[in-house]
Formats: sequence, structure tokens, C-alpha cells
Amino acid sequence: MGAVRGTHYLLAAIVAALSVFLGAGVSTCAAPPYPDHIIKMIVPFPPGGADVMARLVADRLAASLGQAVIVENRASGGGGTIGAKTVAAAEPDGYTLLFTSPGPLTTSAPVYKNLGYDPIRSFAPVALIAESPFVLVVHPSVPVRSVQELVAFARANPEKISLASVGYGTFPHLFGKQLEQRTGITLLHVPYRGSAPAITDLLAGQVQLYIDNTRNISQHIHAQKLRALAVTSEARLGELPDVPTMAESGYPGFLAAYWNGVLAPAGTPAAIVERLNVTINASLAAAEMRASVLKLGMTPKIATPQEFGARIAAELAEWTAVAKAAGLSID
Repeated sequence: MGAVRGTHYLLAAIVAALSVFLGAGVSTCAAPPYPDHIIKMIVPFPPGGADVMARLVADRLAASLGQAVIVENRASGGGGTIGAKTVAAAEPDGYTLLFTSPGPLTTSAPVYKNLGYDPIRSFAPVALIAESPFVLVVHPSVPVRSVQELVAFARANPEKISLASVGYGTFPHLFGKQLEQRTGITLLHVPYRGSAPAITDLLAGQVQLYIDNTRNISQHIHAQKLRALAVTSEARLGELPDVPTMAESGYPGFLAAYWNGVLAPAGTPAAIVERLNVTINASLAAAEMRASVLKLGMTPKIATPQEFGARIAAELAEWTAVAKAAGLSID
């Protein structure tokens, strides 16, 4: 009798074990490994800008993950904030990503009151891609050859120097406000709908002052169609060795760079964020990818999600202070 009872117990244990095993199998089948369908990478700007780098990253990501990654431009104004809002509201499953420059998270964010998202809490930083320092330039007709001469000229001619920007609340706009706050000058802000029209009018002399990343304006500097006054990096640039830094020009603290990065909606599983980060960083470390990024006028930057997030937070704090001091606000 005891033997029979023991056999029953053994069979019950086996059945229980099989149930757990089969249950685990069913659970595994119900949650297929990431990714199992197309990944969408949203660029919140017009074609011909950040999307060029985004397509480069998407191609490498697709090859590594074995799944298509499509790039979609969502340019609806607001300094990229509308496209960013779309990603913030997306399902946090790793299938909708944001490929952006700093604007929607660090410069436009402090200016727009009703963003519909929080630049920190609404996103999960995934990977920093690349960066390019900014260069402060003037049209050759402006009789200045240094930042100090620019400041002196602007003081003597208030609101006679027009500063082009790529829109209200964008980096060139806030940089101009920061320059005004630290030097006491007054510039005339002229917003454009993108860098292309801003540079076109700058080259024509319709506006006098502008700041943009080296990728967009270095060719015009080398052609002597624009005069470079300073760069916003810690050290001089190899491609512009004769152009001093802002610190060398007598104005320390003007450190800034244009960057591209990838983010996901907040709540995206940490395992997915980590996999995307590792995959993207591996591609950036490859010689072929590095050469492609350098060809676009930027330098590859490898960072953890935490490092990328810390950078966003620091820049947001800096530009929030500038925007607040300047009284910049849009409902």
C-alpha cells in the first residue's frame, strides 16, 4: 500500500513538473524575442538634415537585428517637439524610436509651455550617435574678425546685427540670448524654417550673424563666403585650425555641440534599451561606420544610456536658465 501511495506521489510530482515546463514553453511562445517586426525610427525634422544620419544608423541596426528599420520624417514645426511628442506617446515596446538632435529635448523644451511630454521623464535614452561643434560665423560684409570685435560693434550698433536662427527656441536663438546676457549687447533675431533658408540669406547678406554645426557651414567658410569667429568646443578643430574657441576669444563657458541620438518611449524594457545600445555602439566602433559618420562632418560618440541621459539633463538645465532669463515662452 505504501509503495502504491509512493508511486502516486511520484506521478503527481512528474505531472506538476511537466505542467510548469509546458507553461513556461507557452509563456515563451507568447512573448517572441525582440525584434519580430519592423522598427520605426522617427525624425522630427524635415528631410535632408538629421534623417541622413538616421538612415545610416537604421541600415546598420537592421543588419545587426535582422529586422527592417524604417526612418520616418515627422516635421510639423515646433522645433521638433511635435515629432518628439509622437514618440513619447507610442507603445514602449522598442518598435518606435526617436532619432533627434538636441532641440526637442534641451532648447525648444524650455520655451514651449504645452509640449505634451516631459523631455526627461517621457523618454528612455538609448544611444548617443555623433556630435559636431558649432561655429559662430558672420557675413564678410560685417567689419569684425573676432568675437570681441563683434561684441564691440554690436554695442555701438544695437539691433543692427541680425542673428539668423532655425526657429524660435532653437539653439541659434538661445545661443544669441546667452551671448546677449553675458555681454550686454542686443541682436535682432530673424527666425527661419530650417538651416537651408537661413544659410541662403546669410550668404546673400540678408542677415549678418549665425551659428551652426560644422557639417552645415564649413564648406562656406573654406570658400571664404562666411567668416568664422569662434568654435564652441574645448579645443580648436582640425578642419578649422585658425579659428579660436570661445574661451580663447575671452568668453569661457560657451561649450556646446550639435548631436544626434536615439531615444525610446519611457517604460521601454531595460533589456531592449540595452540591446539597442550595445548594437548601435558596436556599429559606431566599426571602421566603415566611423568613416561614414566622419564623412557627414560629425564625430562618432559612444555612450551608455545613463551617460546620454545625464548629458540631456545638463543641457536642459543650462538652456532652461537662459530661456527663463530672456523671458522666452510659447503657449
